[in-house]
Amino acid sequence: MAETAVTLWRGTVPEDWIDYNGHMTEFRYLHVFGDTSDVFYCDIGVDPENADIGAYYTLATQLRHLSECRVGTSIYTTTEVLGYDEKRVHLFHRLFDDDDKLLATGEHLAIHVAYKTAAPASTEMQGKIAALFDDQRTWPVPERVGSVLTRPLTFSRLG
Repeated sequence: MAETAVTLWRGTVPEDWIDYNGHMTEFRYLHVFGDTSDVFYCDIGVDPENADIGAYYTLATQLRHLSECRVGTSIYTTTEVLGYDEKRVHLFHRLFDDDDKLLATGEHLAIHVAYKTAAPASTEMQGKIAALFDDQRTWPVPERVGSVLTRPLTFSRLG
């Protein structure tokens, strides 16, 4: 099977994202990855209008800034599911420019919360995560993955 991570977000770097060195400022990398995670959550069934009845909250994030990008750069992200269980999902995002140059990576561990308490995700959400994970389970673990986990997930590509 060909390795094709899911592309969830595309955009162009606006002028107000640029720092005093003429590059995209560091917090905008997290902004892009946060927006990417939000698209992922909506795709698996989280309803932003009713997030208190079921949503994912970020527990840990690891960003790696690998290259700079400037105003006007077209950028996009890809996403892999590295692991999951009934309450958690471990995501790995990559940020590229339109020349497919890797600019940054974002690794995120999130927990499913319902009514302000950690709770299992719906069967439908778990099924959508499982389908993505199953498509990606034989891929090698991305080179830049560090451990954001304090204990292993039930289904994990990290072994």
